Amino acid sequence: MIDYRLLFRRAPTPMLVLDPDLVIVEASDAYLAATITRREDIVGRHIFDAFPDNPDDPEARGVEAIGASLQRVVRDRAPDVMPVQKYDVPRPDGGFATRYWAPLHAPVFNAHGDLEFIVQRPEDVTAFMVAQTAGGELGRLTEELRQRIGQAEAEMLARQQLQRQQHETMQVLADSLHTAVLGCDCLGLPVLCNNAARALTGDRLDGAPAEQWPQRLGLFDPAGHPLAESDNPLVNTLHDRQVHDAEVVMRTPDAPARTFLMHAGPIEGRTDVVAVVAMNDVTALRHAARLQECELRTSKLLASAEPTDDVLVTVVQLVGSMIGWAATEVWIVDEVGQVLRRAACWDAGGRGRVCAGDEPLPPDDGLPARAWQSNQPLWATDLDEDRASLPAAMAIPMAGGTDVLGVLVCYSETTEVPDDTRTAILTGIGAQLGGFLERRRGDSLAAELDRTRDEYAALVGHEVRTPLTSILSYTELLLDEPGLAGDHRDMVRVMHRNVGILSIIVDKLLEVAGLRSGHLEVHRRPMDLVSVVYQAVDAARERTPRDVTIAVDAPATMPIQGDPERLRQMADELLNNALAWAPEHSTIGVRLTADAYAAVLDVSNTGEPIPASEHGHLFDLFFRGGAVRHSGIPGSGLGLTLARAVVEQHGGTISVSDPAEPLTVFTVNLPTQPAADR
Repeated sequence: MIDYRLLFRRAPTPMLVLDPDLVIVEASDAYLAATITRREDIVGRHIFDAFPDNPDDPEARGVEAIGASLQRVVRDRAPDVMPVQKYDVPRPDGGFATRYWAPLHAPVFNAHGDLEFIVQRPEDVTAFMVAQTAGGELGRLTEELRQRIGQAEAEMLARQQLQRQQHETMQVLADSLHTAVLGCDCLGLPVLCNNAARALTGDRLDGAPAEQWPQRLGLFDPAGHPLAESDNPLVNTLHDRQVHDAEVVMRTPDAPARTFLMHAGPIEGRTDVVAVVAMNDVTALRHAARLQECELRTSKLLASAEPTDDVLVTVVQLVGSMIGWAATEVWIVDEVGQVLRRAACWDAGGRGRVCAGDEPLPPDDGLPARAWQSNQPLWATDLDEDRASLPAAMAIPMAGGTDVLGVLVCYSETTEVPDDTRTAILTGIGAQLGGFLERRRGDSLAAELDRTRDEYAALVGHEVRTPLTSILSYTELLLDEPGLAGDHRDMVRVMHRNVGILSIIVDKLLEVAGLRSGHLEVHRRPMDLVSVVYQAVDAARERTPRDVTIAVDAPATMPIQGDPERLRQMADELLNNALAWAPEHSTIGVRLTADAYAAVLDVSNTGEPIPASEHGHLFDLFFRGGAVRHSGIPGSGLGLTLARAVVEQHGGTISVSDPAEPLTVFTVNLPTQPAADR
């Protein structure tokens, strides 16, 4: 480790260190020797208390001249070079010794840019000044010394002129660039600023050392935190570290945030400009990338999610946070009242500037309503009083086909004019939201249609059941009449059989409608699914007159939580469907498997494959495939619908195998535990 105190004291050059109040802090040994003093006698004293003017010299002006120079250093924060001064020093034994000095005063700043010390370097030129007044050899030496000093001054002047020319050339070159370029001296003070930098910073950096630049310019890191000193590119450069592609964000009042890539590096061999930083504005590139990412994420979200209001809340937050809006909201068109009603709202500051209040907007009130009526993106800076704290907003209509179904509104904290890229991206997001609302409206209509159909089926079933019951009862009475003739008895038997079939169809219709609408409950309890399936298999074997085998592959037991009567209905319908399609001398497979979470029932047959075009409709109400209609196979199109209703009421799923498979397999998945346990 270097002992800097020892190094300073042993320096061969006279140097004195003062604080801003001109109190002596430290002195080099050479200074003490030149001034005939001791360190302990002068440190801690005011400079002019330690070194007063010589009272025996009526022309002494040392205190006045040195004091003026030191005040200039404090005021201008810059070094000050003085001409030769006669400033006698006190002798330890009394009186004053004649001294001539060539003083230099220089400021020393701390890390915060505050004046910490003033260094005085007084060159002792007493011998030279005395020699000027002597003759002979001393006069010749004096003249030679004067010539050498003149030559040195000329060389210094030439170097200063060259340096000034180089600085002017550098300034002209920097001014020709569109990138902001800033340079500083060894103290970190700005000494180079091109036109682009002046337009960017104004006078905010005047007299500011490098450590203060982030605060004065409002620089933040990409995460939004104020730029730390360790991340300050200029400070790093002053420590001889190169900086490449350091991303910073500039935030200033009443202006949109701007993103810059900063490059910085030291300049070798220069004393006027020792470090340069370039700020390349990449705001447009970063903004375009965020816009594209926002559009992609919004598209994925809207395509995969169910069309609910929660999705709209997520979308408005996504659009607001990723693109940098102050607030975003979605208004939905109420077709009945012909007004706009807010469906979702997000405020970046959480201050309720936009989201407070839920009053509907009529067609002629406000920016959202104008965008709804015009079906065009609109930008406005004349917002109503409720949003006076936000100076501007953009409204994007959300269209489904030719109809505007809603409006997306984005609010800005500045009066910026939106660029074409942002308008195009937001218009695309508005179109996606319109498609989302169209899908939601379609799903709502489909759900309403299903509900209405179920209610209609239940109504028709109830209305038909009463006369069917009467007809069935009267046909049974007629069949009990002993005097009924043979032909008449046969006709009554046909009536009785067909009315019975019709009653079964009506009962199934009521079961389906009741299960789908929730009017019929399933009563879950511990049960053995294997036992229920074997009961259905035994009943199916008894009622089929054909040579069809039903093979069962099942464990000894399979406990689940379910409704045995409803699950028996499901198994009966699947077996009835398999028997209807199984050819002679074939085998129907029934297989049961289970794990800790689900029980699986497979029912398979080798009958005619189901056409791919009919796969999506197999479980629809009253659906009967083309082969069924043309082959004369009896059925109502309710069996598979009833099976699916039972499975779904148990929290399970039912599906059918791919048409390309050699077997047609209906697969039922049922949870083994109740929903609360799962």
